[in-house]
Amino acid sequence: MNLDYSITETIPVADHVYKFLVKRCGSDTYTANRNDIIGNIVLSSLGKNNDLKISKTRHTKSFNIVIKEYSYLRNGIFLGVKSGQAFNKMIDKLFRDEMYFHVYVNSFKSKEQFLEGIRNYLKIYDITEDDIKLESIYRDFKRKKEDLQTMLL
Repeated sequence: MNLDYSITETIPVADHVYKFLVKRCGSDTYTANRNDIIGNIVLSSLGKNNDLKISKTRHTKSFNIVIKEYSYLRNGIFLGVKSGQAFNKMIDKLFRDEMYFHVYVNSFKSKEQFLEGIRNYLKIYDITEDDIKLESIYRDFKRKKEDLQTMLL
């Protein structure tokens, strides 16, 4: 009989991060491995994270991460609030970077076109205004647009 000594960690995440992960991973439970970006983020966020402060933000959704025995025996892991918050922060950054890249690469020229591109991207992941405010995303995009232009040109 093959025994499975995997660990499942339930990580509170922002609503838009939850929806993004469910679409990318196929369900709200993901088995971490180094074969894709999500797995690399998971396994990298399980370090000590001593440089992070614990955020007081409370999230209503939770995402389940399964860590197989070979991963935690080989690398060691630190479970807890800081690891969960590091994971949420990294996935939020991945989500935003992909969205901004999508909007910029599609060569939109005006605020209306940028907003439409953002709306279309959010629609793919069923993310609504209740999950994250469109105006907040657009303001963040405007702040990062110049860096994106510099990087891509």
